[in-house]
Amino acid sequence: MVTFRILGPLEVEGAEGRTVPLTATKPRTLLALLLLHANRPVGVSTLTDALWPLKPPRTAAGALRTHVSSLRTSLGLTGLTARPPGYQLQVDPYDLDVLLFDRLAGEGHRAAARGDLAGAADRWERALGLWRGRPLDGLELGAAAESTLADIAERRLTLLEHWAQARLTLGEHAGTLPALAAAAAEQPLRERLHELAMLALYRSGRQAEALETFRQLRRRLVADLGVEPGQALQRLQRQILSADPALDPPGEPGAVRAGPPAPRQLPPDIAAFTGRHREVTTARARLAISPLRPAPLVAISGPGGVGKSALAVYLAHRLAHRFPDGQLYVDLQGATAGLRPLPPLEVLGRFLRALGARDSDITTVDEASAAFRAVAAGRRLLVLLDNAQDAEQVRPLLPAGPHTAVLLTSRPILSTLDNAAHLHLDVLSPVDAMLLLSRLAGADRVAADPGGAQRVATWCGCLPLALRIAGARLAARPSWPVRELAERLSDTRRRLDELSIGELGVRSSFQVSYELLHDGAEADDRAAARAFPLIALPDAADLSVPAAAALLDLPPAAAERILDRLVDSQLLACPAPGRFRLHDLLRLFGRSLATSDTGALVRLLRWYSATAWQAYRRLRPADGRPATAGEWAEGGTSFSDVDGALDWLESERANLLAAVHQVAETPALPAAAATSLARALFAFFHVRGYLNDWVEVNEVARAVARRAGDPIAEAHANRDLGAAFEVRGEYQKALGCLREALDRYAAAGDRAGEAACLNGLGTVYDSLGRLAEAAEALERSLAIVRGQGDRHAQAISLNNLGDVYCGLGSYDRAAASLREALAIFRDNGNRRSQAAALNNLAQVHEREGRYPEAQACYEESYAMFVDLGVSIGQATVLAQLGRVHRLRGRHGEALERLGTALELAEKIDERRSAAVCLRELGTTHAELGDPAAARAAWVRALAVFEALGVREADEVRADLATAGAGNATGITHLAPRATPGG
Repeated sequence: MVTFRILGPLEVEGAEGRTVPLTATKPRTLLALLLLHANRPVGVSTLTDALWPLKPPRTAAGALRTHVSSLRTSLGLTGLTARPPGYQLQVDPYDLDVLLFDRLAGEGHRAAARGDLAGAADRWERALGLWRGRPLDGLELGAAAESTLADIAERRLTLLEHWAQARLTLGEHAGTLPALAAAAAEQPLRERLHELAMLALYRSGRQAEALETFRQLRRRLVADLGVEPGQALQRLQRQILSADPALDPPGEPGAVRAGPPAPRQLPPDIAAFTGRHREVTTARARLAISPLRPAPLVAISGPGGVGKSALAVYLAHRLAHRFPDGQLYVDLQGATAGLRPLPPLEVLGRFLRALGARDSDITTVDEASAAFRAVAAGRRLLVLLDNAQDAEQVRPLLPAGPHTAVLLTSRPILSTLDNAAHLHLDVLSPVDAMLLLSRLAGADRVAADPGGAQRVATWCGCLPLALRIAGARLAARPSWPVRELAERLSDTRRRLDELSIGELGVRSSFQVSYELLHDGAEADDRAAARAFPLIALPDAADLSVPAAAALLDLPPAAAERILDRLVDSQLLACPAPGRFRLHDLLRLFGRSLATSDTGALVRLLRWYSATAWQAYRRLRPADGRPATAGEWAEGGTSFSDVDGALDWLESERANLLAAVHQVAETPALPAAAATSLARALFAFFHVRGYLNDWVEVNEVARAVARRAGDPIAEAHANRDLGAAFEVRGEYQKALGCLREALDRYAAAGDRAGEAACLNGLGTVYDSLGRLAEAAEALERSLAIVRGQGDRHAQAISLNNLGDVYCGLGSYDRAAASLREALAIFRDNGNRRSQAAALNNLAQVHEREGRYPEAQACYEESYAMFVDLGVSIGQATVLAQLGRVHRLRGRHGEALERLGTALELAEKIDERRSAAVCLRELGTTHAELGDPAAARAAWVRALAVFEALGVREADEVRADLATAGAGNATGITHLAPRATPGG
């Protein structure tokens, strides 16, 4: 789900509450216009005039379609569709602030019509709280949008007047003053706003200020418009001068001139408060009071430094007007180093005295709690309890009256409190983190060095406390460029020390939570404190329970208890069931507590490697590679099927990559931990098409092997790099890696390794059109593996030989090789290689002109690849299936298959497959009599083929030479490879 905000600068928020960056001007402008007219079509002319205000280019319509498609894809906007005379974005009212504003305003009007003035005022207040500034501030949308923006602004002012009138009628004059004063300053000639402000000032005992407001307004009206104030304002002035009792709040004669002051204990407002839009909206809604519900309680929790107190104070100031009888505040000191948590009896004494009650005769918590509830009953009070230690400290402090509300902050989630609405805070989004840093350090300094500022925000982990310290350090050092602090923070050994200023420090904030565990009375607390430094050792993005069990050398149930306890203490997060995440700064803090022993990390690396090999066995049954992996393939978690193996690999993908890098960066760790893990991930990367990961991991593994002086491990990495480069279409790199690996294997007498490299060289030669060399390499590979009796490797070489024989026109030999390979793959249950062999057999049928048989084989192959989730195979086979449909005269089906294949190939960055799709699309368009579309597709295909240096480049040049004559066959040669096994 995507939510949008236009009542202020344009903001887009993704499904997890993260701000989605949208920096390019034209997409922002396009999205803004569509949102401004949400659920209504916006004409193409309106959109192009706004996107190109000076003069739309000739290609404006096409460029507009591209921008629409880009928005739809990048933001997942399924509701963005073409609607005459242009485009329409369908948005749910709860996903766009201006629609929600109108809905809440309507609900308020209906409540007022029923006589529920308090309910109406509350809904109007929620609507007004959605505003963050001038709608779509910072965007130039053209003249056509100005009237709409002006109408939205007018609706806000009108609603503000309704709200203020309702609050004044309810006797809540003090709470209306800040909003009325700000609005009157914005609208210096709007009489109704000034009238309401005068009445609020008078009822607050500020008669002189009310009269001065009238005098200033009159001067402006006379000077600017040449008119006197209206009759309503003049009448109100006379009533104020005579202290007319009719101006007193309803039911409170004389109240404006008497009565003790209500407590106003809130800390100063947070001037640089940033982000948290969803949390603010949720809390404001939850803190609406009603005589039909218990006193509302919003409990804000989260780790140290995440901004709980800042959010609570910011909210309290925005809500203060709802509670004219006072706002109580106390820091309960539950997370303050060196201070004892405040006892409830002491807090209750403070509250009672603030409310004018005697507490001298009260000696117990129960008595004080009862007295507080009695005094609070009937009053509209807001109570802010900051930094609570636990539920026991809080429970006696909760008022019971229906007109009171409580805001509470604590590190742990106080889940045992009744009727509490819980808000758990995470770090800021990167966009909000940059905005906060800009507000603290100065917008000009951040704008002068955005790269340095981005690095500062990154090193701070987007943690508000760290950002506030960084901003304060920069503000105190105006001569420093931002990059100076970024450079200091980049050193992990000193980062926590740099994030300290005065009494504020990230380390000391974390230390409180850690010491509460370390000194805890429960054995589980102390065990969690001992485990925390070990949890911080891996560079993993997160930890599963089995991974933590391996790291801590504990049974999974015991490890999970420790992880849960660390979550309760806000030293660890639980973003999903069974998975646990450590903030980067907490990781550094934990490592500062750890010893230099690498034993725990080695246990984790062994488990990662062994489990990855277990998954490999599921993905490539009968493959001989695991048998050569040694001790690093022993143990681990096993899987009952391919889906389970792939699920685990997907969930641990980032962690496995991080583990390989951590070994490379830590000489004390065994090199085999990286080289073994890289080999074990071969099948996963190949199946899922993670080509960049495939290359990255093996380049790291090769470097680790060289450092360790292990030529065979280096050969393994080069062989897998060759396979990855071949799939990526980087054929010269593939040849270099495979030849180097072949030399290493030959020197070591590793015949299985030689065979695998020869197989790989054969597939690269095939792709380059060097078919004779391909056949020679593959026949040599086949001879070696036949001699070794390795049937799985035989089938791989036979499959690739069948492909090459097909290219050479030896269709009988090709079919015989492929059928033999297919039989072996079926015997050993290797469905992925079955799918590859079926695809190659389909090509043989196609070359022979047996299109129905070819189509049947392609469809069976495609179904297998879909079932296995092999993206590369799906793209390859769909492209060839599209070609067969074209050859059979079914151009509509051809375009559909080829379009899907192209989308898949581009998604996984498989350039050669994408180029083949483009070439075939060009041929299809040519046959349909659309030479322009044909040429456009062929030009794109040629660029890729030329970059790859393959034979298809010459064929596409020939296609282009015919320039849409419709006689290009478009038959291309692209088959999924059966990669080396052992």
